[in-house]
Amino acid sequence: MKSLILAFRYTQTAVYNPNKIKRDYIYSFPIGLSYISAVLKKSGQTVQCLNLNHCDGLIEDIIKEKLSNENFDFIITGGLSPHYPDIKHCVEIIRKYAPRTKIILGGGIISAQPEIMFNLLRPDYAVIGEGELTVKELIECIEKNDDINCVDGLIYRDSSTNLVFTKPREYIKDVDTIPWPDYESLGFEEQLDHTKSSDVLYNIVDYPRIYPLLASRSCPFSCTFCYHPLGNKYRQRSVDNIIQELAYVIPRFKINIIFFYDELFAPNKARIDEFCKKLKDLLKEIPWDVKWNCGMRVDSITEEMIKTMKEAGCYHIGFGLESMSQKVLDSMKKRITPEQIDNALRITARNGIIGGGMFIFGDTAETVETATKTLTYWKNNEGILGVIGLGFIILYQGTENYKQAVKRGIIKDEIAFIEDRVINNRGFKPINFTENMTDAEYKMLIYDVTSVYFTLKYYSLPIKNIQKNGVNEVHTKCPHCKQISVNKNYYLPQNFYYASIYCKKCGHVYSLFSQKYRLVSIIFQVIGAKNLYNMNPVIKKVLKRIFNV
Repeated sequence: MKSLILAFRYTQTAVYNPNKIKRDYIYSFPIGLSYISAVLKKSGQTVQCLNLNHCDGLIEDIIKEKLSNENFDFIITGGLSPHYPDIKHCVEIIRKYAPRTKIILGGGIISAQPEIMFNLLRPDYAVIGEGELTVKELIECIEKNDDINCVDGLIYRDSSTNLVFTKPREYIKDVDTIPWPDYESLGFEEQLDHTKSSDVLYNIVDYPRIYPLLASRSCPFSCTFCYHPLGNKYRQRSVDNIIQELAYVIPRFKINIIFFYDELFAPNKARIDEFCKKLKDLLKEIPWDVKWNCGMRVDSITEEMIKTMKEAGCYHIGFGLESMSQKVLDSMKKRITPEQIDNALRITARNGIIGGGMFIFGDTAETVETATKTLTYWKNNEGILGVIGLGFIILYQGTENYKQAVKRGIIKDEIAFIEDRVINNRGFKPINFTENMTDAEYKMLIYDVTSVYFTLKYYSLPIKNIQKNGVNEVHTKCPHCKQISVNKNYYLPQNFYYASIYCKKCGHVYSLFSQKYRLVSIIFQVIGAKNLYNMNPVIKKVLKRIFNV
């Protein structure tokens, strides 16, 4: 049997204004689909892949042409909750041009709300939890005309159109047994060849070639705002298995940045020590510098650990920060303290590693006072926190927060809530989910958070933006060390932009403003967020369009 793995174009404009689209290489590579492809190929199945991100034209025409040229028994795709409109659009096209082809959907979008999403997206089969073994067994079962009900982790409709849930699938205990992802079939090298330094998390190198890697699955913690699409059981690959993959892919693809997509890269120092030692040994054989970044918890950070990671090439650590209020952290079930947050950020900064992360507002326990505490900390420590983002809790399906919002009546109709984000183009905007803030206070907080980005102290305007031999060069002056940096292969939008720049002289990260952005920042500083909030409705309407609040 023949399967087509479809990586959709995650661009809402392309979906709802289906004019001609251009290929775009700024996207998160489809790791999950790459694993499915690898497992199916290893089992002897015939597999093709179509990555819509690398295509030009109408999405409908592209899929239609693929389906008219070849007959597929199965089309496999999936993603997370924000991908709902794109998956829905692709399913509709497949139904139109290949009505007899079986559609298999998976990913967090299904696992978080299996019945609702099955009824909305209407696939033939949907996978709950990890998909590698479920998809493989499903195809083999259909091929042999066996009983589909014997395939664990599946949803489908029987001959009487009744919805059937098969037995839940157990987690893959030994994740070393899963073959390495089949990135090549989804156009990985094409993305590598078109990646600019401005496309990467900080322009650490001028010509980045990034390898996305999963060293573990899930997370041992259960924060209220977070959903684990790969289940709730934390499992780690052996360090030797990770190093073997890197030993193959680094020289094969000329990789110079390893991007660990783990929810939690390592829970303890022993894991870090083993990985860093073996990575350093591997990199001795590579004739170019290789950097890497990962996600860690602030309560595990020590000076010794950070020094070890720095020596092994780590340049950035993403932390789950969330809030500087202990009350809010406890409500989120973070199991950390504000003191641990501050300590982790200062240790990383002191040792030349970029400490990243987000402070997110709007937990049920959030108040004006708790939000002010977090904002004040951010403003007072901008020198080391220039790369820390500010945002709001989003009610993602499957999270504890989402379930509470349904229970409290904030989300009155789950299907309407999902569709509203698409039909009315509301996206994933913040909703007042707090228990102690009025809507007016919450909206004022949105303005306060927005205004922070327009009142930064450590920023630069481009000194030059030129082309040399067909390559963009952006010259900037670091506000920390006052030195000029030349950022090659760096693309800047034409008018309104805000970006983060890594200073190759002193190692600080600072903001890059366009002239228009700088003008708006002056307006914010002169008028103030509170006055902007209370001003003329016509002006407020314009501001809403600019800031999307």
